Amino acid sequence: MTGNEEQKEMIARLAAIATLAGIKGQVEEDGTRFTAGYGSDDGRSQMVYACAIRTPCGPGVSVYSPAARYKKGFFGGLSKEAAIELLKLNERTFFARFGLRDVGDETLLVASVDLLIETLDPEELRAAMGSVSGAADRWEEKVGKGDDF
Repeated sequence: MTGNEEQKEMIARLAAIATLAGIKGQVEEDGTRFTAGYGSDDGRSQMVYACAIRTPCGPGVSVYSPAARYKKGFFGGLSKEAAIELLKLNERTFFARFGLRDVGDETLLVASVDLLIETLDPEELRAAMGSVSGAADRWEEKVGKGDDF
């Protein structure tokens, strides 16, 4: 099995678990990522994604939600103050961590959590997706850049 086939298989398994959890989402066209939208009571929305990963304990998924978009480089990037605040948030935010993902000429700040696919159940997936979407949306709202994700 190729790496791409294995990724597709893990995402198909995740999609089946999401269905059992009542999560409305879809596998993207290439089969390597799952996408779901979340809405909050105050009218805000947040996208959540899952992609296949390899962990030291076996196949897994990384569940993540974008929180902010930053330009790469000295003048457009994440400030030192924001980076320190995010490190402090990592210490007190449960079931989500903040990290950076490079996407073209931008850097995305994401909230994420990694899960083993073999032991993943519907309740754990629902909690993970809710946790990362909530953490990401709180940061997005804090930095005041609208409801972009």
